Amino acid sequence: MKTKRKSDWFVGRWQTESSIVLEISKAEKGFKVRAFDKDDNEELVVSKTAWNGKCLRFETYVPSTKYRTRNCLKLISRTKLIQELTFWENWEKMATSSQSQKQNPAVPHKR
Repeated sequence: MKTKRKSDWFVGRWQTESSIVLEISKAEKGFKVRAFDKDDNEELVVSKTAWNGKCLRFETYVPSTKYRTRNCLKLISRTKLIQELTFWENWEKMATSSQSQKQNPAVPHKR
C-alpha cells in the first residue's frame, strides 16, 4: 500500500473568512493552484507556483483591483494550514522632504 506524503494534504479546496478560495491539485511537478473570489467569481491570475518541501509558494494578481500578493502556505494538519501573505502596491511621492516640512511644521525634522 502506498502511503501518502504530508504534502499531499494540500490537495483540495481551502478558504479563510475572506471570499478568496484556493483549489490545490497535484501537477506533473509539484502543485497547481487556482484562486478565485467566491462572491463575484473573479479568477485570480496565479503564477510562480513552487513547492520547496516546507512551503507552497505562489503569487496572485487580481485583474479588477490590480492587487498582487506573494503567498507561502505551510501545513499544520490535514485540515489546517498557515498562510504567510505579502502584498505590494505602487506608491507615488507627494512632496520632497523639504516641501513636507513647510506644509506640516508639526512633524519634527531629524538632523
